[in-house]
Amino acid sequence: MFSNYLRIARRYLLRHKAYTAINVLGLAVGITCCVLIMLFVRSEFSYDKFNKKADRIFRVWQREKEQGQENINTVTPIPAGPAIAAAFPSVEATCRVFQFNTLVKVGNTSFDESITMVDSTLFRLFDFRLLQGNPENPFPTNSSVILTPEMAKKYFGDANPIGKTFEIQVGNMPQLFTVAGIARRAPEESSIKYDLLISYNNDRQVFNPRMLTNWFNIFTETYVLLRPTATAAQLEKGLPAMLRQQLGKNYGREEFDMHLQPLTAIHLDNSLPTANQPVSNPKYSYILATIGILILLVACINFITLSVGRSATRAIEVGVRKALGAERKQLIFQFWGEALFLTLIAVVIGLVAAVVLLQPFNRLIDRHLAFYFDPLFFLFFLSLILVIALVAGIYPSVILSGFRPVEVLKGKLLLRDNAGLFRKGLIVGQFLASVVMLICTMVIGKQMDYLQKKDLGYDKEQVLIVPTNKSRQDGYPLASRYMTELGKYPQVVGASVSAFSFAETPWVGFSFPDTKKQLRTFQYNEIDSRFIEAMRIRVLEGRSFSQGGPADTNNSILVNETLLKEYGIKDPIGRRFGDYSQRIVGVVKDFNYQPLQSVIQPLVLSLKMDTIARQSTDMNVASSLRPRISVRMRAGNMQDNIDILRKAWLAVAPGQEFEYHFLDDRLAIAYTQEQKSAVVVRIASALSIFIACMGLFGLATLTVSRRTKEVGIRKVLGASTFQLVQLLSKEFLLLVAIASVTAVPIAAWAMHSWLSGFAYRTGLSWYIFAMAGVAAMAIALLTISFHTVRAAWANPADSLRTE
Repeated sequence: MFSNYLRIARRYLLRHKAYTAINVLGLAVGITCCVLIMLFVRSEFSYDKFNKKADRIFRVWQREKEQGQENINTVTPIPAGPAIAAAFPSVEATCRVFQFNTLVKVGNTSFDESITMVDSTLFRLFDFRLLQGNPENPFPTNSSVILTPEMAKKYFGDANPIGKTFEIQVGNMPQLFTVAGIARRAPEESSIKYDLLISYNNDRQVFNPRMLTNWFNIFTETYVLLRPTATAAQLEKGLPAMLRQQLGKNYGREEFDMHLQPLTAIHLDNSLPTANQPVSNPKYSYILATIGILILLVACINFITLSVGRSATRAIEVGVRKALGAERKQLIFQFWGEALFLTLIAVVIGLVAAVVLLQPFNRLIDRHLAFYFDPLFFLFFLSLILVIALVAGIYPSVILSGFRPVEVLKGKLLLRDNAGLFRKGLIVGQFLASVVMLICTMVIGKQMDYLQKKDLGYDKEQVLIVPTNKSRQDGYPLASRYMTELGKYPQVVGASVSAFSFAETPWVGFSFPDTKKQLRTFQYNEIDSRFIEAMRIRVLEGRSFSQGGPADTNNSILVNETLLKEYGIKDPIGRRFGDYSQRIVGVVKDFNYQPLQSVIQPLVLSLKMDTIARQSTDMNVASSLRPRISVRMRAGNMQDNIDILRKAWLAVAPGQEFEYHFLDDRLAIAYTQEQKSAVVVRIASALSIFIACMGLFGLATLTVSRRTKEVGIRKVLGASTFQLVQLLSKEFLLLVAIASVTAVPIAAWAMHSWLSGFAYRTGLSWYIFAMAGVAAMAIALLTISFHTVRAAWANPADSLRTE
């Protein structure tokens, strides 16, 4: 019997090739999207789980609070790791991780590289694979370095790198390091990434001596490995006593406590600040998962409507089978089996398409996803096949098997009203999902356009950033020589040097207690006297720094409007704040030195950081203090401008590689996730509407076939083509209109939640919702017009002959 069902199904599907192709195509598209999104979501939720001890590894984070001001950080003081290891027997080991960019010189070639400084316990805590070297003693000396295979090939080609030496600039001086090991690159799903590893024993060259013992300057990530019998709650309970011992008389001057964050929670926990590696907002995983489910659901609904739409052609078959004694459960099994057969074909096509599209998808989301053919993968596909076949096939099989043989064989096919209502509900559901995604596409696009065009308070156009890749001691003299050389070229409009450019944020964070002992915080950047003019920042009061003015170097600062408002400073020129000795000489208009997800914070600019740093209680540095040169060029041939910058660089630093990047390109990186989400939503919206239109096409087929006789009679009685098209279309357009209206509050809620992540955002304009509804109506009308117009143009004699 099964072979008979299979043969009948194959014949029917081959006979109705268009119907089969549309059904399979819709399901395949849905499955392809679902598989790709499944790979992404699986990757997101599997971060750091490759570590066998992941359940015992925690990252230390700290909270400082005074007078209502709270600072939370996932980077900690340098001495925190050793202190925790010494104070708690329940801690098996600790590991500090600090990353910085510096100059690496191999032979006569220089590179700007990211260096990861770690304790020797790294391979004890984490399951990073050391291909060559000793995991128990990975750094035999302080001048040992571990490379990834990719970096080893970059520096030494195919030669064995072990024992080879090259220079790394650590602190102010280049030092010779020897390759002691090769470590496989960290997995994609790891919160710790590295290319070059050096020992944390080099901290004395990286930090000044005061920072090595100071508990209020924070720089490094600290991880702890608990013993199997210990718990995080027990360790957290004992941390205050350890802090009291370490801080001594400073303990209690403010709330200062430490907590533990599970390793596997780091990547999707955006409630805490980022440290060395960016974290992911879990809402994007949920958004993508929802999109995948919606597209697959729309495809299943499309299968149902098309199957029921073809029910009239199978009515005779059902009647004959029932007249010959077939039971309803046998017919259900047959039709559900056909759905399963189509699902299997669609799954195979969808899987092949997912494999082909994986690399483009990786480029789209900037990841390195891969297929893992493990039990979880096969369980997912088995579940996918069964769920799709059940959802897509069960309703059509119940409807088709419920036809009464007497009515069918007499040519009277009447579908129950509730069945028609259900089909209409499916169409509303399809277009509801499609219109929601269409509205989201428009709102996200509008927000991205707003981010690109918003006035940031400075001019980002035609600006290139040239990093010195040297310490402050060596970087500023190099920058001065470079800017002098650039002055020979008329294409250079202006140039300045600063500790951080607008491409590296956040800047330095400083804290101090005010006269009421309330903890105040502000952002800081060390600039030169040309920075304000070169970046075209507006000075509202007072003046900018004067060139060559020695008094400004140590005694003058610029502040922004926000600092004056938050600190309550009036008539600021010539005044000081807190215990700082510097006086305010100018107030600059607020400008967005951080991405637009963040509000503008109080800002201080000065020509020299040292005096401000000494007078601050806390200091937070997110990236290395290596001077960056900002060069503004005249509009013109960009390659010619770059060649000018390179020529000037080679004149002052012939032994150092020239590097540059465009400021506007770097600023756009801050919105990469949103831009890629916009592309994903745009593609998903198009696919959802495409599949929904196929479902509407099926419903139009059913409706027109049921009203053929009515169309013929109306035409004989004088109805025009327009009236007939209107008659046949209004039901469909009403369904789409209902879907569009229902989609408005859902899309408005979703987009309001998404936009809340931006401190500066566009509004939810009414015309976006109207445009989405009109677009859905127009697309639906084009979809159904094929059948309605053809029915209206048909010969009435042929229409009446159908009965």
